Amino acid sequence: MYSIRAQHGELLDTELSGRLTTAEALRAVSQSFALAEADGIRRAVCDVRAVERGPGNLLLVAAIFASRYQEGMRVALVSRPEQLALVRRFARYTGSRAGVAAFLTPEAAANWLDSEDVAPRLSSTEQRHLTEFARQWLRTSPGPVEDQGRRSGAA
Repeated sequence: MYSIRAQHGELLDTELSGRLTTAEALRAVSQSFALAEADGIRRAVCDVRAVERGPGNLLLVAAIFASRYQEGMRVALVSRPEQLALVRRFARYTGSRAGVAAFLTPEAAANWLDSEDVAPRLSSTEQRHLTEFARQWLRTSPGPVEDQGRRSGAA
């Protein structure tokens, strides 16, 4: 089962519980994002502490989540300690990096959601491409006319 509530048009609150099927999880993701988009909501908390089992295909749910996620959104996932590894894996699968995080308490999730937005970091692949681009650009750009550097030896 799941419930979705928009709080004052600023925060989307989704709670999942019981035996959660993949189909139910997909509906919850789809409806949550539809509501967030319709109301212009950029922050959400998803509480999975009451989930007893499921969903069976976590990777599919993460893929659908990733397809709906928009840059600048922040989604806090609240779980029990024994669920934390799985919830963190889900967050990684979404590919949303700084926009999705896992927490053990609603208070910690709320603090993170209320904190200042952190500039997104480049992925290792993006960083590697940027570094290579910079090297190529430096090789082809004209340098200063007299760039002799420091000479060794006595003056």
